[in-house]
Amino acid sequence: MKTQFSIPTMLICCFLTLQCSQTRNSAQTTAPAAAEKDSQLANLQFSDLNGSPMKLEDFAGKPVFLNFWATWCGPCVSEMKSIEAASKQFEGKITFLALSSESTKTIQNYLKNNPFTFKFAHLDVSYLDVYVAALPTTWLINADGKIVATERGFRNWSDRSSVAQLQELLSK
Repeated sequence: MKTQFSIPTMLICCFLTLQCSQTRNSAQTTAPAAAEKDSQLANLQFSDLNGSPMKLEDFAGKPVFLNFWATWCGPCVSEMKSIEAASKQFEGKITFLALSSESTKTIQNYLKNNPFTFKFAHLDVSYLDVYVAALPTTWLINADGKIVATERGFRNWSDRSSVAQLQELLSK
């Protein structure tokens, strides 16, 4: 019995696999255009792991480190320990939040084996609905609710340049 996949499905799978597998030693930070940033934030829908809707406004007045990830993404899982270290260093100053579109059960099972202290939630829309085409992707959102930087791919969030970038986020 042959399984047939549509060409668009195969292309999307290949694209996501290639994007997820990219590991870099240096950061690639970009700031999306203003219109793109507005669309990204407008389309963002997520809920806590109990299914209650959440909004970025829930964290108003404080910068937000928003990480898009998946349990099947090696670079995503690899950077989690550095995110944990950064979240402890900036505890009370920056809200750290990781979003995955996987089932809440999958996320909860991951957390049973990896008890991180920062927040995890379920992305209720697809990654592409918020213009995230590579995993991991991190948005740095200032206290006014504006995306000020986007990081695509693996990053060590506890290294000197990342800590400096997070310090800068506090002043934006």
